[in-house]
Amino acid sequence: MIDMKIDRYHLSSDKYEVRVGKLSLDSQGHPVTSYDEKSGINRLLETPLAHCKNVEDALHWLRGYLIRIGSERITTVDQLARESQRIERQFDAYIKERVPEGL
Repeated sequence: MIDMKIDRYHLSSDKYEVRVGKLSLDSQGHPVTSYDEKSGINRLLETPLAHCKNVEDALHWLRGYLIRIGSERITTVDQLARESQRIERQFDAYIKERVPEGL
């Protein structure tokens, strides 16, 4: 089961799919939760963005989403490639910071 956060995005899974959601953040930048009385669990408040078949597709979708909502106006294929690579490097750096050496 996948349950990971990348910046303000949340990837979670069950046996059928991987979901991408955008987390609600408080004024300090921490994820907002809501207590579910039925299950007794604090759940993240998030906006569903995508349903993907695997983690690779979810990360690919998230990269495309970040390019689409970005502030940079992309007018050439070279700019698109640079922006895609920049986001990939961000993902890699974010994951390397959090995953133990050797995994």
